[in-house]
Amino acid sequence: MELFDTHCHLNHLDFDSDREEARQRAREAGVTRLLCIGFDLASSRSAIQLSIWEEMQAAIGIHPESAEEWTLEAAATLRQLYNTGKAAAYGEIGLDFHWDSVPRARQSEVFQEQIAFAATLSPTLPLIIHTRDALAETLAVLEASATKAPIVMHCFTGDVQEAAACLDAGCYLGIGGVATFKKSEDVRAAIAYAPLERLLLETDCPYLAPQYKRGRRNEPSYLPAIAEIVATAKGLTVQEIAEATTETARGIFGF
Repeated sequence: MELFDTHCHLNHLDFDSDREEARQRAREAGVTRLLCIGFDLASSRSAIQLSIWEEMQAAIGIHPESAEEWTLEAAATLRQLYNTGKAAAYGEIGLDFHWDSVPRARQSEVFQEQIAFAATLSPTLPLIIHTRDALAETLAVLEASATKAPIVMHCFTGDVQEAAACLDAGCYLGIGGVATFKKSEDVRAAIAYAPLERLLLETDCPYLAPQYKRGRRNEPSYLPAIAEIVATAKGLTVQEIAEATTETARGIFGF
């Protein structure tokens, strides 16, 4: 069985003491591909650095909570990182209206500018989207952008109606640990509703560990638990989920 963790933060300082061990545990769990996600300039650099691992690819970009980092100089740095040839996606970018740590207008402005910037790197560079308490606004920005890039709605935690809105917008749904939580019936219903070929698996580690590890640091080796919950929701085997989601991820990210 081969699994692809399409959203991990092994570049996070929480892994500074055992990053190689976490890598080995992932291999032992059947996680053979990883996409390491940047969320600011520093983490985008470290994601690129980690992509020396044969199983690792990187995504670069500025998270909405770090939107004040977005400047002409930041764009130049991100272009340099992309030009290393190691970035397979742009993100995570988007809108986060939960914390409101950055004014919403500024988040929207930076989101729009980053979509346009990513297109100058490559018009088909996949976009990794973070949205929290802002789905309608996020989809509106994406629609207005007329982007031709594949769009991954990272950490999808919505219901069937929200899944339908994302799917109608052409998005893929990134399914993570929240789907395993006891009270996530709506998420599991959305997984059952969505076409299998539009689903991806992710951990978002070190955040959002699945139910059996809830409250602990998350890591890629826990991805099989997410595959299992998706398999249950779809009425398929874990092997079928692994094969389908890995094939989809490879198609998007060119692994």
